[in-house]
Amino acid sequence: MTDLNARLSVRPLYIQVRDALVQKITGGDWRPGAALPNETQLAQSLGISIGTVRKALDMMEIERIVTRRQGRGTFVNDYASSDTPFPFSTIRNSEGKRVSSERHGRSVTRVQASVEEAKRLGVRPDDELIRVDRSRSHNRLTFMVETCLLPAKHFRRLPEELGRYRLSVLAQQNSILLGHADEKVDIVPANEADARELGVPELTPLLRLDRVIFSDNHDALEWRVGRCFLRHLHYTVQFT
Repeated sequence: MTDLNARLSVRPLYIQVRDALVQKITGGDWRPGAALPNETQLAQSLGISIGTVRKALDMMEIERIVTRRQGRGTFVNDYASSDTPFPFSTIRNSEGKRVSSERHGRSVTRVQASVEEAKRLGVRPDDELIRVDRSRSHNRLTFMVETCLLPAKHFRRLPEELGRYRLSVLAQQNSILLGHADEKVDIVPANEADARELGVPELTPLLRLDRVIFSDNHDALEWRVGRCFLRHLHYTVQFT
């Protein structure tokens, strides 16, 4: 851990510690699911107070990078595990619980970024994007059709069934940490294709979710536009 000291600068100390610990995670020193050294060990190795370490870990827990387990320690979140929910999940049932959905890939293509796509994703026009068109269902009922665009330069490692990818897992496989998301919500009429996929009449009002998810380093990782007919499900606003 002594190499972490070289990274300390003039930023608030707890943020410096947070950044150094994150680099250890993205660098593969601590793999998903691994336990971090305890607070005393981290404090001693860095020559700082336990309070500063604790504040850094508090920040990382808020960011969903780690999870603290009472009496067991602090663990790197493993998004490939079914026990770790996607941090930007917005669909809930009537009891307020997260809804797990089945993803059904319709097509996966590689395209060149248009001017609008380049602007939203922070890439250059004509940069390569991975486009995924798919639908989502719950209890065998399709409630969403979505189009996802991923800058190819961020994702060198891809799963075989890319049409069913989870961004949290895909990012983890490429040593990327998720950061924040910007989302817009509006209502649009169902076009013919979406109406057929969702099993509703054409022009039925649909909830449109327009979201860009960024990495911990503020790189845009995914622009996703979903058109939803939620039936008995609910959409919840994210504030983080």
